[in-house]
Amino acid sequence: MEDRLNVIGNALEAIYNTTVSNERRAAASQVIESAKELSPADVEQIAYALISKKDLILARTGWNFLEHIIKFKWLVISEQSRFTIRCTCFAAMKSDAMLRNELRCAAARCVVLMMEHEWPQNWPELFDQLEDIASVSATHAQIPFITLQLLVENVVTLVTVENISRRKDLNNAIASNVPRILHIIHLALRECSVEITDESYSLVRSALDLFSELVEWLPANVLEPYINDLLYTVCSFLETPQHCIYEVAAKCLWRIASRKQAKNEENLVVFALFGDVPMRSILRAANQAASVGAGNVEHYRFLKTLCNVLSALGIHLADVCTQRPPNFGMYLAAIEAFFSHPSVYLRNEAVAVFASLINHEKIGDDEIFSECICRVIISTPNLLEKVGYPSQNGHETCRFSQHDYDDDNDFSHEFTQFRDRCLKVIRSCCTEKHVDLLISIVEKWFISRCLNCPDLVRQTEWDAMQRFSKLVLWECHSRKLLNPNSYKRLNSLFDGMLTLMAKCTSPLLMNNLLSILSTLLVTVGRYPQLLVSLLSQLRRPLSDHVDDDIDEKSVKRHCIALLLRIVTIFADDIKGQAGTILEFCVSIRPFLSLMQLASCMQIIAALSNLCVDFATQNNFLSSALSDSLHYFLQTEIQEVFQSDIAFLTFFGFTSPAPANVAEAAKSSYMLNRRRFRAHLSTLEGIMAQTQSIAPPFHPAYSAFRPVLPAIFLLVKRLNSLYDPKNASVIHISYGPVSIFEITNSERQQLLTSVDSCLSSTARILSDDPGTHARAFLFDVTEKVQTLIGYFASKAAKQLFSDSEIGSWALFLSCHLTYIPDFRLRFWLRRTWKPFLCACPEAAYHSVRQLLLIVIEELGKRLQSRWKQLAALECSEDDEPSQEQLLVEHMACILTRECTILLRDLFGISDVGDKIDEASCIRNCFLKDEGVIGKIVECMFLCLTYHDATSVVRIIPVCRNVTESLNERCSEGIAVFMLVQSIRSLQIHGADELAVTHLLSLVFFIYSSLRERFSSLSQVLQQVPECSVEEVERLDRRIASMKYNKDFANEKMKREIMKKLLRTVIATSVGEQHRRPVHRRPLPPIPRRKEHPEGDFTDLGFIFGDI
Repeated sequence: MEDRLNVIGNALEAIYNTTVSNERRAAASQVIESAKELSPADVEQIAYALISKKDLILARTGWNFLEHIIKFKWLVISEQSRFTIRCTCFAAMKSDAMLRNELRCAAARCVVLMMEHEWPQNWPELFDQLEDIASVSATHAQIPFITLQLLVENVVTLVTVENISRRKDLNNAIASNVPRILHIIHLALRECSVEITDESYSLVRSALDLFSELVEWLPANVLEPYINDLLYTVCSFLETPQHCIYEVAAKCLWRIASRKQAKNEENLVVFALFGDVPMRSILRAANQAASVGAGNVEHYRFLKTLCNVLSALGIHLADVCTQRPPNFGMYLAAIEAFFSHPSVYLRNEAVAVFASLINHEKIGDDEIFSECICRVIISTPNLLEKVGYPSQNGHETCRFSQHDYDDDNDFSHEFTQFRDRCLKVIRSCCTEKHVDLLISIVEKWFISRCLNCPDLVRQTEWDAMQRFSKLVLWECHSRKLLNPNSYKRLNSLFDGMLTLMAKCTSPLLMNNLLSILSTLLVTVGRYPQLLVSLLSQLRRPLSDHVDDDIDEKSVKRHCIALLLRIVTIFADDIKGQAGTILEFCVSIRPFLSLMQLASCMQIIAALSNLCVDFATQNNFLSSALSDSLHYFLQTEIQEVFQSDIAFLTFFGFTSPAPANVAEAAKSSYMLNRRRFRAHLSTLEGIMAQTQSIAPPFHPAYSAFRPVLPAIFLLVKRLNSLYDPKNASVIHISYGPVSIFEITNSERQQLLTSVDSCLSSTARILSDDPGTHARAFLFDVTEKVQTLIGYFASKAAKQLFSDSEIGSWALFLSCHLTYIPDFRLRFWLRRTWKPFLCACPEAAYHSVRQLLLIVIEELGKRLQSRWKQLAALECSEDDEPSQEQLLVEHMACILTRECTILLRDLFGISDVGDKIDEASCIRNCFLKDEGVIGKIVECMFLCLTYHDATSVVRIIPVCRNVTESLNERCSEGIAVFMLVQSIRSLQIHGADELAVTHLLSLVFFIYSSLRERFSSLSQVLQQVPECSVEEVERLDRRIASMKYNKDFANEKMKREIMKKLLRTVIATSVGEQHRRPVHRRPLPPIPRRKEHPEGDFTDLGFIFGDI
C-alpha cells in the first residue's frame, strides 16, 4: 500500500510541478488513471489512505478515487462496500478537513453520486445525515447546500443523469422535499443575517446558490408560501459586500425575475418582486452602486446585475401583467435612470423593458407609464449618438465600455442593438397620443441646431437625428397622423433647409444637410410645388465642375439619390412636375461624370412609370437608352466580346498599368473602363427602376432587344476570363496577385459573420492597378448578373418567347468550370435562380441544358470542396489559416446558395417550409429522368455536407421530391435517397434541430417507398445492431398504420426511427468520449397520500453554533 501511495504521490508532484515537461506530466497522469482501474477494493483502500492525509492535493485525489468507484464501480462492489463507503464519506465530512472548500466540494460530489444510485428508495435517512453534518459548524453546514445544489444541477438543470427511470425518481424526490429544503434555506439565511463571521458569509453564499438553482424551475404554487419571506431575507443581503454576498443575492433575484413558467401562475412571483421591501431594497442598492461610477469595477458589476434583475422583471411583467403592479412608478423611474446612464450596456437592458411594455394592452395606456415614455422620447435623440468606443477616452461612456467590451466591434454590435430597440420604441410611440411631442422634438432640433448653428453640430449628432427624424416623420406620415398644421410646420423647416443649402460651401456640411433634408420629403407629397424650389437648390452642386474632388462627387451622388427617391416614392404626387424634373435632368447632363449620368438615367426610368400608355413609355425609354445602346452596338465593342485576349487588351490588362494618378487620368484604357461600366450601369439602372404599366410586357424590352445578344455574349466572355491560361497574358505591372482573384472587400465579408451581397462602391484612381482591375471585373460581373436577373423577372414573357433564347441560355452555361466559388455564388443568386424559376413550361427545352449543367457543376464542386475540407481537418491539428477559413466559409455559402436554388425550383416557402409557388418548369424536370436524377443526387448529397443550416433547409425539398416522384421513382434512386439520409444522421446526429428533421425524413422515405422496393429493408438491415426482426416489425407497423389510416404523429415516427438507427446517429464530441455510467436499478417509488405540511422549526438547532 505504501509503495502505491508513494507512486501516486510522486505522480501528483510531477503533475503540479510547473518545471516538469508535458511528456512527463502526461505519463504521470496516466499513472493516476491506471491506479483508478485497480480492483475496487484496492482503489477503496487507496482512497481512504489519501483522504486521511493533511496535504490538500493528496486528500482531494483520495476523494477523486472514491468518486471514481461510486461513479463507475458501484454496481460491481458488494453491499457491504457500498455501506462502508457511505459511512466513511459522512465520517470524513465531520472532520476538520472540511474547513477547506475544495474538500467540501469533493465530498459533496461523492454524496451526489451515491444519491443518484440509491436515493430515495435505499436511503430514506439521507436528510437526517445531512442535518447531522450541518450541526458540526457553520462551515460544515455548507456541505448539505453544496450537495443539494449539485444534485439539482445534475437532475434538473443540466440533466446529466441519462437513465430516464432514475432521473424521474430523483426529480420526484427533490420535488417532494422542496418545502423542507426551502425551510432550511430560510433558516440558514435568517440565522446568518444576525451573525458577522466569515463562516456565516460562506454559508449564506451556499444557501443563496442552492436557492438560485431551485427557483428557476419550481412551480409558482410551491413557491407561494415562502416567496415573500425568502425575498425579504435575500434582499437584506444586497447591502452585504463581504465575500461579494450582495452580487450573489442580486443574481439570485435575477433568476427569480427570469423564470419561464406558465404565465397564469407567475403573477404572484412578479408581484412579490414589486413589493415594498424587495423593490426598495433593489433600488437602494442600485443607487449606492451607481454613485461610485466606472472607477470601481466590482460595484459596476453589481450595478449591472441589479439592472439585469429589473430588466428581466419588466420583460416578465409584459408577459403576465393583468393590472398595474405596486411601486410601478418607482420601478419605471429606476429603469429610466438606467436608460440615461452613460453605460451602453445598462441603456440596452433598460430600453429592452420599454420595448416590451409599450405594446402591452394595459400597460401601454397606463398614466404613469405614459408620463415615463414621454421623458424617454425626449432623451432618446441624444442617446442615439454613437459615442463611447472602448479604444477612445473622450467621453464618459468610454470608461464603462472599456469594462464591457473587448474591442470596438463588440461595442458597435451592442450599440446597434440598443439603437434598434430605441427606434422600435419610438416607432411604437408614433400614435395620436405622442405625435405632437415627437414633431415638436424634431422641429426644435431643426430650428435650434440645424438651421441656427449647423457648423457646431457633431457628425454623430447628424447621424442620430437623421435616423430619429426619418423614423418619426415617415412613420407618422404613413399612419396619417400628421394634420395640416404639422405639414405647415414641416414645410417651414423645408424652406429653411433650402435657404441654408443655398449658402453652404462645405461638401461635408452639404452631405449632412441633404441627409437631413431627405427626412422632410414627406412635405413634397403634400406640397408638390416645393419640388421646383428643391430643384433650383440642387442645380448648383450638380452644375459644378469638380474634376476628381471626392467630396464634391459624393455631393452630386447624394443629390441624384435624393431626386430618385422623390420620383419613386411620390410618383403619384409629382405627376404634374414630371416635365420639370425631366428638363432638369437633361440640363445637368453636361456637368455629370459617366457614372453620375448612369445614376441620373434611373431618375428618367422612374419618370417613365408615369406615362399614360405602354407605347409612350416604350418610346420614352427607347430615347433614354439610345446612347448606351449605341455604345454596345458599336463594332469596336462587339469585337471586344469575341475573345478573351480582345477583352483584356481593350481594357489595358495586357499593357503596362498607369504608374500614378496623373497617368491614370489620361489613360485611354481607364477611359474605356469608365465608359463601359457607366453604360452597363445605365442599362441595369433603367431595368431596376422601370415598372411596366401593361404587364406582363415590359416597355423597355424592344429597345433592349438589339443588344441582348451582346449582353449574353458578355456573360460567356466574363466567365471564360477565369481560364488559367489568361493569367499569363496579364501585364506584370498589375502586381503579383492575379486580377481574377477575390477582392479585399469580398474576402473581408466572407471572413466576418456578415454574409453581405453589397453593391459596388465608387472606384478611385489612387487604388493600386491590381485592386482597381479586380474591382472593375467585380463591378462589370455584378451589373451583368443583375441585369439578366431583371430581364428574367420583369420581362419573362418576351424574353423566353424570343427565338434566340436557347442560344442565350447556353451562353449562361458556358465555362462554368472556370468560375471561382466566390463568383459562382452570385451567378446562382442573381442570375441562374431568377432565370430558371421564371422560365415558362413552353420554354423548358430552351433552358434544360442550362439547368442540367448548373446542377451537375454544383454537385461536383460541392463534393470536391467538402472532400478538400475533410482532408484538411485530418491532416492538420493547428489553428486554421485565413485561407483555410475562407475555403470553409465559401463551401458553406455555396452549399446554402445551392439549397436556396433548389427550394425556389420546388417552391418551398421560407414560412413554415410549405409549398408556396413552385417554378413554372417544376413539372417538366420532374418528368425528365436525365435532369431529375441529377437534381436528386445534388440535393441528397447536400444532406451529407458539414453544414447543418443547409441540411435543415434542404430537408423539405428532399421530402417534396420523394412525394412527387413516388410512382416514377426508380429503385436505384430510392436506395440512394435512403442511404444518404442515414449518412446524414451519422454526420449531423449531434445537432438537435437537424436530427429531428432527418429522422422524420428517413421515416417518410422508407414508409413511402418500402412497398415498391424491398431493397430498402436490406439497407436498414445493414445498420449495426439492427436485426431482421426489428425491420420486419417496422414494416408491419407501417402497413398497419396505412391500412387503418392511423398515422402516428411526427414525434412518434421520429422515436421509431431513432430506436432503429441508434447505432449510426452521431453523438457530440463530449458524448463520444464519455465513459458510460450505469445507475443502480431501483424499484419504483410507492405513491403516498398527501400529509399536512410538517413543522420544521426543530431544524433551527442546525444553525445554533453559528
